[in-house]
Amino acid sequence: MEWMLARINTYSKLVLAFLFVVVPFFVLSLKINEFGSNNVNREITLSMQSKIRFYNELMADDFGRIINWMKAFSSHNELDLLSNQSEILSANEKRETILKVQKELEILQSTSQFVKNVSVHIPSLERTISSINLFGDIPEDEFHVLNTPTNLFEAPFVYWNGRLFISLSFPIMVNNTSPEFVLGVEISIDKLTSMFDQFAINPHGGTLLVDNKRQWTIANKPNIDVLEPMIRDIVEKEGETNGIRQMNWNGQSYMVSFAVSQALGTTLVTYEPEEEVFGSVHRFREWLWVLIGLAVIVIALVSFFLYRVIHKPMNQLVRAFRRVERGDMNISAVYNRHDEFHYLFAQFNNMVRRLREMIVEVYEQKYRAQHAEIKQLQSQINPHFFYNSLFILYRLSKKTGDEVLIRFSKYLGDYFEFVTRNTRTEVSLREEVQHALNYVEIQSIRFAHQIKAVFDELPVDYQAIQVPRIVLQPIIENAYKYALEEKEDEGRLAVRFDEEPDGLMISVEDNGEAMDEARAQELNRLLDSPDPMEETTGMINVHRRLKYRYGEKYGLSLSVGELGGLKVSIQIPRGDDHVSDSYRGQ
Repeated sequence: MEWMLARINTYSKLVLAFLFVVVPFFVLSLKINEFGSNNVNREITLSMQSKIRFYNELMADDFGRIINWMKAFSSHNELDLLSNQSEILSANEKRETILKVQKELEILQSTSQFVKNVSVHIPSLERTISSINLFGDIPEDEFHVLNTPTNLFEAPFVYWNGRLFISLSFPIMVNNTSPEFVLGVEISIDKLTSMFDQFAINPHGGTLLVDNKRQWTIANKPNIDVLEPMIRDIVEKEGETNGIRQMNWNGQSYMVSFAVSQALGTTLVTYEPEEEVFGSVHRFREWLWVLIGLAVIVIALVSFFLYRVIHKPMNQLVRAFRRVERGDMNISAVYNRHDEFHYLFAQFNNMVRRLREMIVEVYEQKYRAQHAEIKQLQSQINPHFFYNSLFILYRLSKKTGDEVLIRFSKYLGDYFEFVTRNTRTEVSLREEVQHALNYVEIQSIRFAHQIKAVFDELPVDYQAIQVPRIVLQPIIENAYKYALEEKEDEGRLAVRFDEEPDGLMISVEDNGEAMDEARAQELNRLLDSPDPMEETTGMINVHRRLKYRYGEKYGLSLSVGELGGLKVSIQIPRGDDHVSDSYRGQ
């Protein structure tokens, strides 16, 4: 725990301290809110379940009375007379019997708010007696639909052409034998939907009556497809007679309450948007979160005030020390208040000033030594190469108008111009590569049939990068001098430029004497040797200047090349971000 606290700053510690004090109160408030919300949710869901069960039982009782009346009415003498003995009745008796039957039908219609019409179809009379129409022809389609056998105790309803019926055929016949009469009670769908409207808490809710066999659905809202998945799950799930579910549709959450009626073979379902049902509870919780957020903001502001008073000057001083650690001595910490921190800032500035004075003294000595090495390298023009070049120039000059003479003279002039120019210690990588290429072209003329040189093109992104002067040509000169000059033929030299994530890798390799890893590692150790061999002075000079310019991890790297000889690699960083601290001070 102490290790973790040591890694965070003072401002964060202040915020954590305040949070440690107030978070328990936040948690307690949330728990109290959650407890109250759960109680409210439970009461609301119980209310919805009680309401849906009440209306479901109300419908079951109402339709149960209708079914009982239909069973009792099917045994009336008047129906028996009209369906079986109408031919022996006089016209006056038949009229009186029909009026009695209609009177009974009107009584049934008036006993229930859900009954729209009661009718009895008598095939022997080829007439229909209705509570709203005394006598009329039998509607054949309706007769055939109502003649379908139903179970009055489990699934009494018949749904046809948007109309809902309870039917009773007497007697129930087989082999498609025509019944004596068919009694049909049409349920008023408008009355049902009107009752459903009373369920809704808000306009976005709805109620529907669903047949358990999924053959029909009656709803007070047209968008019942919202509940299709939930209805299917409710109806098809056995053993559950009532309950409440939650479902999501179109990004909105609904509370769905249902009650199953085994006697009617139906399920009464009501649904309400959860936001409307529990909106006040949710809003209270949102305001609680707003309060917590405001408290956190106040904590942050108070902590920031303390941070400005105490931590900010201390942090400023720490950043100044870190800049000194990175080698930046051109820094002066400014503090305008006259308190305890003023003394610390003043002493810090005095310390940096003394360090800067001592570093300048040491750096001047080191810079003079480095500058002397560069001057020494510039003066190390190989006399053997110089005299051979002059001899070739003398021999070619006898041939006037020779294109080779023109090229050779141009390369030689560019070469000596670059070497003898002392005003700049750094050049662009494009100029450095061009100087090395001039040297290769001169050597190619000298060893025209003896050595073949391959020189890749420098990538455009690295052409403008500043590098120390004369770092590539000495490596190539070393390859000619120690590996290729004595080869009679098939000498090969390759200079390649490979882009890598950290920068550019320049490699120079030859096919001189066979090289192995042990010899390459020995040469690598010689590069950093305090007493190097004289013949490797040029390569060691380049190695030291690269390390001085870019840092300890840079310089030359020697290995076995693909051509079988020595491979010298130079890594150039992508930009000036990779500069050694001592060089940056320059």
